Amino acid sequence: MNTTDRYKFEDNGSEISFMPNYNFLRTLRWWLAAGILAIPVIYYFRNILSENTFTIASVIWGIYMVYFLWDLLFKVPVKYIFDKREKSIYRKLFLTKKIMSFDEMTYFINEESGAYYYVIGKKRNQFVRNYRISNYFSGSKASRIREDEFLENILYPVLDMLEIPVNRPQ
Repeated sequence: MNTTDRYKFEDNGSEISFMPNYNFLRTLRWWLAAGILAIPVIYYFRNILSENTFTIASVIWGIYMVYFLWDLLFKVPVKYIFDKREKSIYRKLFLTKKIMSFDEMTYFINEESGAYYYVIGKKRNQFVRNYRISNYFSGSKASRIREDEFLENILYPVLDMLEIPVNRPQ
C-alpha cells in the first residue's frame, strides 16, 4: 500500500485532503474479527466459569468493543481539508469545521513514549490545541522509509500549497 492510499490523499488543484488514520482501518478489521470470535468463546465457557468470572469477561469484552467502536467512529474518519480558494484548513468528522487559516498554521514534530508524529496547530497556541496529521514513527529503518514517503507525498505538497518554505534533503 503506497502512501497516498495509506492516507487517502487527494489533490484536485484547489484543495488537498487526507485522512491521517485511514490505514488504521485495516488493523481495526482484525480487531473486529477478534471481538466477534470472543463472543462464542465467552459463552462456551459460561457454564464452566463462575458467575463472577463470566461477568468480568463480559465487562472486559464490552470495554473492548466500546474502544473499538470509538476508534471506528471518531478516530478513523477524521479528514483534514486544505482549501486554497478560502485559504483555510478544515477538519471533517461528521460536520466540517474550520480550524485555522493558512497564515495561522504551523507544523512541528510531537514526541511521546519513544514515538513521534507530525502535528499542525495555530502559531499562538500550538501546544494547547493541535491536530495529528501523520501516523506514529519510530527510529527503525522501515519507519524512516514510511516517514520519508509521508514527507514527500503528503507534507511537502501541503506546505507547497501553503507557501511555507521547506529545506528538503538532496
